[in-house]
Amino acid sequence: MIGSLNQRAQLLANTLTPDGGGGFGDAWEAFASVWIALTPLGGSDAFGPDRLEARVRHKIVLRRRTDVAAGMRVGVGPRIFRIHTVIDEGPGAALMTLLCEELP
Repeated sequence: MIGSLNQRAQLLANTLTPDGGGGFGDAWEAFASVWIALTPLGGSDAFGPDRLEARVRHKIVLRRRTDVAAGMRVGVGPRIFRIHTVIDEGPGAALMTLLCEELP
């Protein structure tokens, strides 16, 4: 399975930075570069307020890490994926699985 990790990706975390006016701005910053296997799982259409929105779900497999959590993002080239679920089988596992949704 490790041989199928054939795409380079960036793990992204949301960071808050002071905006100088007493508030904070948020930005997504890369904190790690990893090899992944990206597999589409399915898609659906949802009706937004003024348009039809397509949602595509993917499974991302990568080497096990302890610093990945739901809510983070994965960048693969120009594509961005929001992590919804982290499936980690524990310290003995070599890999972990992320269930994600591709952002428009």
